[in-house]
Amino acid sequence: MPSKSKTTPSPKPTLLALTEVSDYKNSLVVKHFANMNMQSALNSTSKGIGLSSRDKAIGEETIIRCIKNMFIGTSMYFDKVLGDRQAEVIAEELLAKDEYRNLKLEDIVAICIEIKEGETYKLTPATILRHIKKYTKQREALAIQNSLQQSQNQKHAGIGQNIDERALKTIRQIERTNQEVVRTRVATKKFYK
Repeated sequence: MPSKSKTTPSPKPTLLALTEVSDYKNSLVVKHFANMNMQSALNSTSKGIGLSSRDKAIGEETIIRCIKNMFIGTSMYFDKVLGDRQAEVIAEELLAKDEYRNLKLEDIVAICIEIKEGETYKLTPATILRHIKKYTKQREALAIQNSLQQSQNQKHAGIGQNIDERALKTIRQIERTNQEVVRTRVATKKFYK
């Protein structure tokens, strides 16, 4: 019997590699990143666009080209396709403002998906920037909520769910601290006598 060769699935291409090419294909981004949302973009491990633009291996030109390509690809879903210069204005605005520099390319994909599926009828750079501003505020609130949730989970995992155990452990810590203070006072008195 001939053995069946196992085909290994090709690795998922990076978003940077998909978007920086000059013959940009929006269908490839949709194929590999169609389920991108704010939470998955926040959890991604890639760098923000500000850090990536300062990276010598990537550079600001590449980041601008990536953002430009994504917004032009998104505008193809609407009546009027954004011009190259209009998309470049959006990309430059994102890199110029500090509150947008921590966005990742995954966030840009999530923004494009929200714009495409939203109630926007006419796509202009101003409507895109308004949507980016709203997205940034929501992303910040989600990051704070995730941080608080993670803090609560760590607190409960380390000490346990029982409030009595937590109170007892806190009292012991205070008692040990007081003992240390008393020891240093006694040592100080002996030193000055």
